[in-house]
Amino acid sequence: MGEVEISYGQELVEVINKLHGMKRRSKGFGELSQMEGMILFYLDHNLSEENTLGIKVSSITKDLDIPKPTTSKMLNSLEERGYILRKIDRSDRRVTYISVTEEGYAYIKKIRDIRDQYVIDLMSKLGEHDAKELIRIIDKLYLIVTGEQV
Repeated sequence: MGEVEISYGQELVEVINKLHGMKRRSKGFGELSQMEGMILFYLDHNLSEENTLGIKVSSITKDLDIPKPTTSKMLNSLEERGYILRKIDRSDRRVTYISVTEEGYAYIKKIRDIRDQYVIDLMSKLGEHDAKELIRIIDKLYLIVTGEQV
């Protein structure tokens, strides 16, 4: 690998570290922690009208790769805020299902609206050309990292 590639690699790592630092300072989910927000948005994305029971706690833990105690703590917090409901499976009391309340859906909509406006503002500051180029490069990077493009 040449000196130029190493230099670009170092610059990329520095930029990623800056972006990561922004995440820690950001209030991306408002009053919720990042993990609580991820769980709430996961539930919203994975619940369907056919799925009347909700999502199993074990699925949340597995799909989001969160330790069980952390999942439990986050769900307790979301339940205290009134954003989720727990339902115990009557046929197997070891299984608990999680669903989103009306308050939870209202909160999700509020955060989505804030996020959407932020992205619109960001893209307008970048300009159409740079915004399209950024999207193209991030998509290409995703394909390379996932092995879908060599």
